Amino acid sequence: MACNGLIRPDTTTLPQPDSTRPAQPALTITGDVNLTKSSYAMRGQEGSSVQHLPWYLTGSVILATRSGWVIPLQAVWSSPTSGYGQSYNSIGVSPRYKNWLTLHGGYRNLTFSSFTLAGHTVLGVGAELNSGLLRVGLMAGQFNKAVSATAADPERVATFRRMGYCARVGVGNDRTYLDVILLNAADDARSIRPDTLNSLAPAHNVVLGLSGRIRTSRKLMVELDAAGSAYTSDTRAEPLSATPADSRLHAINSLNGVKKLIPVNASTSIRTAVQASLNYRLNWADLRLRYQRVEPGYQSMGAYYMQTDIERITVAPTIRLFKNRLQFRSSVGWQHDNLTNQKRTRTNRLIGSVNVSYATDKNLTLDLSISTYGVTQRAGYRPLNDTTRVAQNNRTLSGSVFKSWTGQHQLHSLNGSATYQELQDLNPFTVDNNHSQNWNYSVSYTLQNTEAGLDLNLGYNYTHSRSTELSLLFHGPTVSVQKKLFANKLSVLLMVSYLKNSETFTGETQRGLTINNTITLDYQLTPVHRLSIGGADNRNRGAQSYSQQQATVQYTVSF
Repeated sequence: MACNGLIRPDTTTLPQPDSTRPAQPALTITGDVNLTKSSYAMRGQEGSSVQHLPWYLTGSVILATRSGWVIPLQAVWSSPTSGYGQSYNSIGVSPRYKNWLTLHGGYRNLTFSSFTLAGHTVLGVGAELNSGLLRVGLMAGQFNKAVSATAADPERVATFRRMGYCARVGVGNDRTYLDVILLNAADDARSIRPDTLNSLAPAHNVVLGLSGRIRTSRKLMVELDAAGSAYTSDTRAEPLSATPADSRLHAINSLNGVKKLIPVNASTSIRTAVQASLNYRLNWADLRLRYQRVEPGYQSMGAYYMQTDIERITVAPTIRLFKNRLQFRSSVGWQHDNLTNQKRTRTNRLIGSVNVSYATDKNLTLDLSISTYGVTQRAGYRPLNDTTRVAQNNRTLSGSVFKSWTGQHQLHSLNGSATYQELQDLNPFTVDNNHSQNWNYSVSYTLQNTEAGLDLNLGYNYTHSRSTELSLLFHGPTVSVQKKLFANKLSVLLMVSYLKNSETFTGETQRGLTINNTITLDYQLTPVHRLSIGGADNRNRGAQSYSQQQATVQYTVSF
């Protein structure tokens, strides 16, 4: 219809606001906060002791805004355990905006690659940006706090304050990407008192890494992680004068031009690490190839621990048949150490495993596994004596069966397993002292009744270990019952285990038993507040008789 030369649209056909559906709030808050307090007591032949453990306040809160921000916050706070301060307190937050921007603050542990920043907790700030094909990451702050050793606490290990950063720049997305990573961290030699140093020396570490992934299709994926680490174990050492004959010293000498980034001296070492994998997937089979090589002494201040002096090749195929009901999984790997020929001997290991599993349409699953772990040695830079040469084979054979069935408001399950392990010494000079066998059998039955709010578990375990002069036997039942009362507001869990043991050494046998009792009461006071009280009693009778008791109270607020 026209009026005054204007065309008025017909708004009756447009979607109208739904007044019955509440609008999304501008901010939603969810999470929980837990306050925990525990006590521990032990009584034995040498007396008794009671410890009141510190209380812990833990919390996880998630804030979500209508604009797209999600802000998860985690915190841990505990009471002091001694006069030196808090045992462990941390708080961290990582706001995320629409999966392309993430900020970090407080105590955070990030992973940029396996050989650079790999899960190390950092107190600081950071950011990750994934916009289009651009991938940027940064984390900077305190890697270790300063700790001074004292005469009152001789077991306390002194450490310098360690500050640093890790930056990542790359292109791509989660399917296909290539990143370049730089980690730079150093100890502050002035962060602790000089009289507490002892043999402690300040260190500096620079790691340059490359991480990538190529996924050409759903079938093929190739991954690569490589890094080179320049680690100066004592920044106070004398400067190093490199000679052209040594390629590593040549590389270190070339770094002298960037001394502001890498302090180079006689304690500086350069080590490399690389791992690569190829995965090929079909509808009925998978094939995984993996190669890893980490030079001895490789270190990164962004990782707590990694296995070094190792070269490993692994082939792992998988076959699936009969609509994935029947699966064959196998793995063959070969590895060795002494990559730089600095050890007296080189140890070779051959690892192989085969697993077959079958699941029927009647909730029955059968599983069988066989693995072997072989170790041999050959001479390194010195001849190897045949009488001390290591040649061993560790074999494991295990099987399990699982069956479940349902009734009216009930779920039943039965599980059984058996495992046999054997260590064979292939050296005729040492075979009499290095042979051992181990048997383990277990069976359990579980009943879940949803209408009655009852969970029942019955189990029995049997373990027998035997070596040249020692034989150990452990066996006994375990019973646990969980019952919900008062309209599911109260949950009571009771668990009892009775374990008999015997030890035979050079013909003499000692017998004993261990009884464990655990009870937990969990009461939902309101939809928001919950109180949990638990206690455990452990009693051991035998050559070393003792008893342990522990009590825990936890109060939880959920919102």
